[in-house]
Amino acid sequence: MQMKKFVNVCWISFLLLAKPAFSQKDHLFKSIEKACSVPVDSVYRLDLSRNRFTEIPKKILQFQQLRELNLSKNKLRNLPDNFIFPHLRVLDLSKNKLEVFPAVLCKNISIRHLFLGKNNIPEIPECIGSLQDLIVLDIWFNPIDDLPTSLTKLRNLRSLDLSGLNFSKSFQKKWTELLPWVKIEFDAACDCAD
Repeated sequence: MQMKKFVNVCWISFLLLAKPAFSQKDHLFKSIEKACSVPVDSVYRLDLSRNRFTEIPKKILQFQQLRELNLSKNKLRNLPDNFIFPHLRVLDLSKNKLEVFPAVLCKNISIRHLFLGKNNIPEIPECIGSLQDLIVLDIWFNPIDDLPTSLTKLRNLRSLDLSGLNFSKSFQKKWTELLPWVKIEFDAACDCAD
């Protein structure tokens, strides 16, 4: 009977002490300072939107266990070459000042949801095909006039947002046929050259 009580006390103690670590995966840090107040390997979700960043703060790169990173509504023009997170699944870079698709994103092969809407990105590179886990690609309202054929390799892709882009009827038809498994958001087709 003594042993059973001891085991129960140990189990309850374990659960009480371990609870913060278990819930940490769901915790959303809203500042770098708060994220730095815990062990770096316990930061999974980070929301740094609306901070007016013009470049990525170097401290972000230490959080290698990140699953979700929101950098939307800043003033970012590019990403550093070491912007690589092996476990990153959700990345929001919408409403920034990106003028090219950051090629380093293609090295973040765990990304499932990539939001790049409302930037100044003129083209999506072929390397996008390396993001085999990608489910959502949101590139609305960018000055894009064509898409890379490597998108056809993304068999997990389910949603492609091309709103705010003027594509002809023939372009829309072509991509709807090339990606029949994907829900593509198009604006009404333009009367631009086919």
